[in-house]
Amino acid sequence: MTYAALCMAIAMVLPLITGQVPRFGAMLSPMHIPVLLCGFLCGPWWGLAVGLIAPPLRSVLFGMPPMFPTAVAMSGELAAYGALTGWLFRVRLGARAPRFVRVLAALLIAMIGGRAVWGLIQLALAGVQRTDFTMNI
Repeated sequence: MTYAALCMAIAMVLPLITGQVPRFGAMLSPMHIPVLLCGFLCGPWWGLAVGLIAPPLRSVLFGMPPMFPTAVAMSGELAAYGALTGWLFRVRLGARAPRFVRVLAALLIAMIGGRAVWGLIQLALAGVQRTDFTMNI
C-alpha cells in the first residue's frame, strides 16, 4: 500500500515538473509512468486502483487534465496499464522468461491494451456527446 501511495504521489507531481518546459510539457502527460511502475511493484490490483484514481484526482486537485472527457478516458487507459502490467509481469509471464524480457513484454502488451481501452472509451464518449471520433492521427 505504501508503494501504491508513493506511485500516486508521483503521478500527481510529475506532470507539474514536466509542465515547466513549454514545448515538452504541452505534449507529454507522464502520469502513465508511475502507474506502470505501480503495476510492476504492487501487482495488478494496486496498479488498477492507482490508474483509475490518478486522473480524476489530479483533475480535481490541479484542474488538469479536464475531467470530461480527458480524465475519464485517461482513467480507463491508466487502469488498464496498471492492471495489465502487474498481471502480465507477475502472473502470466511467470518466471520462465528472463526478467528483462518479461518487463519489455509486459510494457508492450499493456501499452497496446491501454490505448485500446482509451479508444473504446473515447468512442463511447463520442456517442454520448454526439460527436465524431475518427481515426485521424
